Order: sequence, then C-alpha cells, then structure tokens
Amino acid sequence: MATELNVRRMGQASVYNRLMMSKTTRRTQEAYADDLRAFAAFLGLEPRGYAHPLANVPDHAWKSLDAAHVMAYLEYLKHAVSDKTGRPYSPATITRRMTAVKELLTEATYLGLFPQERLEYLKGRLHTPQVTHEHHVGITPEEQARLLETADSQPGLKGGRDFALFRLWLDTGLLRSEMAALKVRDLIAREEMPTLAVRRGRGNSAREIGLEDYTDYVVRDWLTESGQDTNPDNPMFCQVRKVGRGHEATYRVVNPKKHLSGVALWKLVKWYCAEAKIESDVTPHSFRVAMVTDMLDGGAPMWQVVNVGGWTTSRMVEQVYDRNKYAEPVARYRKTALPRRTVNRDADIR
Repeated sequence: MATELNVRRMGQASVYNRLMMSKTTRRTQEAYADDLRAFAAFLGLEPRGYAHPLANVPDHAWKSLDAAHVMAYLEYLKHAVSDKTGRPYSPATITRRMTAVKELLTEATYLGLFPQERLEYLKGRLHTPQVTHEHHVGITPEEQARLLETADSQPGLKGGRDFALFRLWLDTGLLRSEMAALKVRDLIAREEMPTLAVRRGRGNSAREIGLEDYTDYVVRDWLTESGQDTNPDNPMFCQVRKVGRGHEATYRVVNPKKHLSGVALWKLVKWYCAEAKIESDVTPHSFRVAMVTDMLDGGAPMWQVVNVGGWTTSRMVEQVYDRNKYAEPVARYRKTALPRRTVNRDADIR
C-alpha cells in the first residue's frame, strides 16, 4: 500500500484537502490532521516538507487502498501504546481516529475515487471499542488534599505555580487543552465575583466559571510573583526551572510567552501523584470527574454542572444562555474544604 500511494504524483491530490476545507474551525482542522497523520504513518507515508503526508496523495491512488489496510489499522490502534503517555489508546481516541479515516474515505467516495461498496463494507465491519467513562478515575477529597499539600511543599515559584494550577483545576474541571490555553487576561471579575473566562472551550465555544476567592488569590499571587501579570496575553501557567545550587538556588520562568503544553500538564499530574503516593490512576481528566462529583454531591443543580463543564444538552439554550445567571464557585458545593498554603515562599530550595 505504501509503495502504491507513494508513486510519482499524477493529476490532482484533492481528497485530504477537500476534507480539511469542510472543517469550519482551525482547531477542528488541526485535530483531524493529527489523527490522519497517525493513519498515514501506519501506511508508511512520509511527509514532504511542511505538507501533511496525505496532502499530496494523487487521486487515482485511493482506488488501491484495500479494506484490509483500514481494518489492520483498527487492530493496530487496539493494541498500540501512545508515545506521549506510555499507555494504550483509550476507546475514545480509537473511535475518534477511525472516524477521521472514515470521513476521509467518504470524501474519496463522493469524488468517485473510492468504491462505494468498499466503503459500505468497512462501515459495517469496523467495530470500534465502546466509549464509556468508567475508565476515567476521579480524585477523592483526601487525594485532592494530598496533591495540594505536596504542591505546597515545593519551594519558590514551583510551589506557587503548581498549587495555583491544581487549585484552579479542581475548581473548574477544565479539559487539559483548555487549561493549557489559559492566558492572564482570562482571570476576570463578574458582578464582583472572581471568574475564569474559558475562551477556547469545546467546539470553539466560550464560557465563564465562577471561582472561590482563595483560588483567585493564589492564582493572582503566582502571576505577580512570576511576573506573568505584566502582559495580559502571557500564558497563565508557564514552565519554571531551577537555577543554581544549594541555598543559592532559585526557580525562574523559562519563557514567559510559552504555555505549559498538554503533555507537560499530563507529566506534571503524574509526577505529583507519585510524590503524593496517590495509588489511584489519576489523570488530568480526573479533575473533571471530581468537579462533577463534588458539585452533585453538594447539591448543585444540573444546569450549573452543565454550565461549568461546557457540555451541550437539550436544555442548554434555556439554562446556559440566560445572561442574568452566572456561574457560582464550585467550592460552594464542596463538602470538604481544600487546604491553604502554609509554606513560606521565601524558604530555601531543598
């Protein structure tokens, strides 16, 4: 298959490009490009310069793609391990990647470049794993406290950043991509209530989440101490690095313009779980699960949970788009209070 698709370009190469044109937002295009890049790698296609590996596949070559290649890719995903996390791909990831492949082949079929009967055969035979949320482990109140206490014990800017980051994450249940995209200007006030503006949410939507006063305080304290608050377009959370040795060592911001990436956030959570001796399989998504659990256990109305999480339901227009309503702090519903900072931020690096 790789040999046939890598032949000298003849005629147009329109399938991948037309699929990208059908996606209305840049984030959606990037997501499909990433998923299809993995498919191209499985087929043995190499990128040419900055172009996507599938962008230059000639139209006539799609007829050589056999159903067995696509089915083999699905089996590969079921048993492969992610290079980023070192874990098997989740059912949601497998389903998403196969959806991108099926849409690509549907585009080829629409253009008369892939047999209709072959596409129907694949749709009937490609059975992706059932997507459930049972594999998403939450983080219990006791584990939340241990996580924050461990962050609090870290010296200097590292302790300030990580305590603020985890406190904000537990208060809002943001998706990892949403947390990574936050900027200084996203910390605002609505009707004198500290509020987080999520400007790049699911489906490129925006929402606002009310914050506990103390969460707002520790985030602003980190921004002031790090100097990130000097520019509203600076990332809210950035990388810090230990400089020097012994008692003269200190933490400094590496690049005030560079966000902590989603991968960096994943690694940070895993590092802290190991340090705090949390044995549960806690991941960044665990904060989202905990947010929902804490709010419902505390008696929060369902519309409030939907608003904070940024989900879409049949009641969304009525309950979320009412501008007279605003999000209350998640902490108002939490039964167990989270610990506050106790470490002197001027303490020596240990």
